[in-house]
Amino acid sequence: MTTIYVNDLSGIDLDFWVARAEGIDAVRTAQACLVAYRRNDAGALEGMPYSPTRDPQASAALIVKHGVDIFESGGRWAAELKGRDTPWGNGATPVEAALRAIVAARFGDAVQDAEAALPLSCFWLMFVAAGSTPPHLLGHAIIEARDMNHAMECARGLGLHPGSDVRVYRVNDDDAHHIAADMRNRLLSAEEAASLGWQEQ
Repeated sequence: MTTIYVNDLSGIDLDFWVARAEGIDAVRTAQACLVAYRRNDAGALEGMPYSPTRDPQASAALIVKHGVDIFESGGRWAAELKGRDTPWGNGATPVEAALRAIVAARFGDAVQDAEAALPLSCFWLMFVAAGSTPPHLLGHAIIEARDMNHAMECARGLGLHPGSDVRVYRVNDDDAHHIAADMRNRLLSAEEAASLGWQEQ
């Protein structure tokens, strides 16, 4: 586990920790924080997106529920729970500051979060039909994830793991820089994979 300061949480990670602060069971994928989740027959995660960082109605309800007081501070935004001696949240926006204050009120200035501590990297996943000889290629995907195991988990969550064997390779940062955003986190055609210079191994 690695210590992450609450005022450094953002995006999906902040959504996840707000859910935890609310006592809601949640899971993160590469694309969203999900609640009321389950795995379908293909092993893909399904659930309801939980995103108070992007949903104004959800964040407004939380601010009212917790009595969050938001104010400007040094060119940024700060927030605290009225009448409670808990750490402040701060952020670039009022919502970010408020949500961080809610998390800090529950967990303190920092949380233990091994996943959020790792930056996202690109992983090349090559799907091969199970037990086929010679290997029968089913497809490629470029997945943004924190490590190889997380890449496999994200692929299942996106429905990109077609009941096959899979080979996982980390893409070096120089090569990853040249992979367009619209070619990530989805299946690639053989032509798209070839355009990246990758072939079946």
